[in-house]
Amino acid sequence: MKEKSEARHLQLGRRGERLACRYLERRGFELLGRNLKLHSAEIDLLMRDGAAFVLVEVKSGRDRGEETRPGRNYSEEQKVRQRRAVHELERKYGDAGFPFRHDLVEVLFGPFPSVKIRHYPDYYRNRNLTN
Repeated sequence: MKEKSEARHLQLGRRGERLACRYLERRGFELLGRNLKLHSAEIDLLMRDGAAFVLVEVKSGRDRGEETRPGRNYSEEQKVRQRRAVHELERKYGDAGFPFRHDLVEVLFGPFPSVKIRHYPDYYRNRNLTN
């Protein structure tokens, strides 16, 4: 039984990543990579927004009312790994001044076909999850 729930959880996450990607592309972002495995972290989505390269963390969950915030499950350890990923990318591409930022996207699944998507640009600087 546990394997089934894990499979559903993974399916929900993959679906959330696809929807988040489409949502951002409709807003002018360009997809550069998906599920990138670096030494320091896995990046859900690597996108470009104008001149900035954006590491996007996608958090998906079931909509259980107004207090539902999958982004609150974005642990400090994950944030540290994301910062290390930026340093790794800077070393790889050789420009420490290259503009990177971290965005968070929450995807909330309600009763079919209801889906809410919340985008928090530059999440490290703007940590308010009230939108």
